[in-house]
Amino acid sequence: MAVAGAASREQLVGWCTQQLRKTFGLDVSEEIMQYVLSIESAEEIREYVTDLLQGNEDKKGQFIEELITKWQKNDLELSSDALQQFFKKDGKLGRLGQLLKEEDKVCQFIHKRGTGQACSPDPWSPSM
Repeated sequence: MAVAGAASREQLVGWCTQQLRKTFGLDVSEEIMQYVLSIESAEEIREYVTDLLQGNEDKKGQFIEELITKWQKNDLELSSDALQQFFKKDGKLGRLGQLLKEEDKVCQFIHKRGTGQACSPDPWSPSM
């Protein structure tokens, strides 16, 4: 899935670069667009591209809003891919399961040493 997310990011870079060249006559590189699309705030992207286009009226504004929409969709897909990798269940515990196992080992060690202060209470043990 992460490969699909990377491929869609590359498609977005290509689309954006092509639009800026073809529609607005700007000679921009894909590296510049990769940088722009790596910005984490939609508002910052909007400001950067508005400056690049020297305005946001008519076609420029439409392009900027379409770019933001595509960027948000792509960002959501990448986040979803990352979550799927984190919770992966293909016969392995996945990263979350590994973390929980490690926490359990630490808590068992602390209990053996005589202090359970660092551990959350065990929901399965009888209350005292």
